[in-house]
Amino acid sequence: MASNINYSNIDENYPVAGQDNDSQGFRDNFQNIKTALNTASTEITTLQNDTPSLTGDNDFNDKTVKKVIFQDTAMSAPSAETISTETNVDYTAGHYRRLILTAEKNDTNNVVITNWSPAESMGNMILEVRSNNSNQKFFKVTSSSGDVLTDTANLDFSGNGFDMADPSAKYVFQVWSPDQGANIFVYLLGAFK
Repeated sequence: MASNINYSNIDENYPVAGQDNDSQGFRDNFQNIKTALNTASTEITTLQNDTPSLTGDNDFNDKTVKKVIFQDTAMSAPSAETISTETNVDYTAGHYRRLILTAEKNDTNNVVITNWSPAESMGNMILEVRSNNSNQKFFKVTSSSGDVLTDTANLDFSGNGFDMADPSAKYVFQVWSPDQGANIFVYLLGAFK
């Protein structure tokens, strides 16, 4: 983007030494300098507001970043959350979430993922799920407005959800949606000890 600062109308040779100079020339030059400084101030403020920071967090407001190579990056992983019955999990808070289940036996620990990624993008997150004690727990991702498609081949899945039969294991799920939660896919990556 080209700068709009017009410095060419500032006369660096005015006033002329050794002669009587018209005061209008002074006023014109000062006005041109003021206009150029005002334009510079506006452009610098825009840069400060829109340029990524090296020392703070950046919000790209759902804009596309193209042709980028990432190195030494990580996913945000907030502290573990205790859930029971039905709990909302905000997608925007981080892509790796640790959940501790508390609802027992016939109650299901339902997770509703809210604030999915914007249109024309795929939201993808990892859920690390474990029990708060040695009692049997069930876990299920649900949706208030879409379909949840669950891979049930690797773990006992019933109407109550995934049976978290081993309370000492951390069950890790990949959950993604290509359409803001209208279709949610849930895949068990494994139970880890």
